[in-house]
Amino acid sequence: MKKLVVETDGIEKLMAIEAAVRDRTPLYCVKLTVNRDITSLTFREEWQTIPLVVYPSGLGAVKDLIGLLPLLKKLNVKFFFDGEKPESYEAVQILSSLGIYSGIVINEKAIWEKLTDVMYYALYGRVPHAPIEPFRYVYDMYAPKKLVDYGTVYLHNPILFEIVSAETYLTHPLVPSSTCSPVHSSPCSPVPSSTCSLVPSSTRWQNFFHQATPCAACEGWRICLGKYANMKDKTKCSNFTTSFLQIIETLKYKS
Repeated sequence: MKKLVVETDGIEKLMAIEAAVRDRTPLYCVKLTVNRDITSLTFREEWQTIPLVVYPSGLGAVKDLIGLLPLLKKLNVKFFFDGEKPESYEAVQILSSLGIYSGIVINEKAIWEKLTDVMYYALYGRVPHAPIEPFRYVYDMYAPKKLVDYGTVYLHNPILFEIVSAETYLTHPLVPSSTCSPVHSSPCSPVPSSTCSLVPSSTRWQNFFHQATPCAACEGWRICLGKYANMKDKTKCSNFTTSFLQIIETLKYKS
């Protein structure tokens, strides 16, 4: 069954969405993308019933973030940061150390060295900390000879998610016809489905093998699936995904 995601760029719309959730169709989460730091946003206790996935522009001052912690920990919220920005890597570690679920959006312009450092922190850190995505998702879902599409943590999976705008959700009483009975679910947990680690049933990823591309020969293929195929130099992404895969296998099956 598809999960309904409501997408918006206006935090002021959350109250209306919260009211609509009470009266109408439940949803998987609200994806909020804002060009503002976390500490400049006004969060409300009334949003405790809304699973929130927030894409802010940055963290803000740590001293201000500390003041927000009591409220943020009452909410069902997860923060994702752009992997292209150097400050994003420090931001997820700070949030994780404070017990707030976070993630890095890995794209072709990711800073691979910093990403590797965060990966080791997320998977090997001894001090208690909140999960960092996509490392937690891959760890939870990985199994030998199984493909894991970590684009799922960014809601990039049309097989699992139906994404609609806030305007559509608020003005139409019915879920889009392709969506089947979505259920309440926390974005702070892996998608509650035995199929959530599978790639969409298309031939896109298979084409890498048909065309004998370098990606098809990469050891990290099973957790990448050609996401960075347009990069001219694939050394860094290959080293990262291969190391990622090896660490997951060691932690789950060789320790």
